[in-house]
Amino acid sequence: MRPFEATARLGSFTLAAQELSLTQGAVSQQVRNLEDYLGVRLFERHARRLELSDEGRQFFASAQRALDDLERTTARIVARGARETVTLSAMPSLATFWLMPRLAAFTASRPNIDLRLTTSIEAADLHGGGIDVAIRVGKLPGRAYRRDRPRIDLVMTERWDGLVADALFPDALVPVASRQLLAQGAAIASPADLLAHPLIHTVSRQRAWQDWFQAHALSFQPRAQDLEFGHLFISLQAAQEGRGIAVVPELIYHYAREQSPDLTAAWTPAVRSSGEYYVLTHESQDTSPAVQSVRQWLIEQAGQTRRQYRLDDCV
Repeated sequence: MRPFEATARLGSFTLAAQELSLTQGAVSQQVRNLEDYLGVRLFERHARRLELSDEGRQFFASAQRALDDLERTTARIVARGARETVTLSAMPSLATFWLMPRLAAFTASRPNIDLRLTTSIEAADLHGGGIDVAIRVGKLPGRAYRRDRPRIDLVMTERWDGLVADALFPDALVPVASRQLLAQGAAIASPADLLAHPLIHTVSRQRAWQDWFQAHALSFQPRAQDLEFGHLFISLQAAQEGRGIAVVPELIYHYAREQSPDLTAAWTPAVRSSGEYYVLTHESQDTSPAVQSVRQWLIEQAGQTRRQYRLDDCV
């Protein structure tokens, strides 16, 4: 079909042969074989020119459509084969506030990588668990942490053998509330003054308030007027609505404040926790350019974020 299509388009066996890097005799024979198979003459052969027959014009139109479709399909398959899929697992709050706004820029700068984002707070399995890269928060094995810092109950991974951990951000807690709520009561002159308001707890950080007050040399026990929610999103929403004061990671607060300008820190500076945010990969992925590209991009983005919001300026 290709020799016929080229001959019909160029009007010459010679030109078709040049385009296809074949001999003129080979092109002529291929066209003749096609005519024998179809049982019709596709060309009217004149002394100095070729002219398509009626059947030849019909077949030429169909051949061009078929070959164009085949070329497009081939290009899609080749392009898809050149792309490498990387699965990134991150915590829901971090994915929503920090990762999602950046993904379009990542895709534009790395079109050969298909980055698939999943969310979870469960321990990441990078030993055949279907995850190439994970972002988690918690303690790094072998690293000493001060006992007076807020605890992180989340487990980053159950298996550390063969893992590479790169620090992204410090984890620090900051109390947040709506400006309207704070304006209704007495001015907050010390951490103890926060107790005049309902406090909002989050299940994934159940001891956050207790540890935050302890870091300020205060004792605290949950009270009947306090609220508790299962997800950080809901705790933030409740704080925005003026239902109480929530204690949240400082990084999340900065992005939530951009969406809700009425949200403000009820007390600063933030209190550093016993852990950090890490990007986790397995050493077996050291030879994967796509995985290493995602890893390096996350580290670069985290550095920009730390500088932008001065995340290292916590106590």
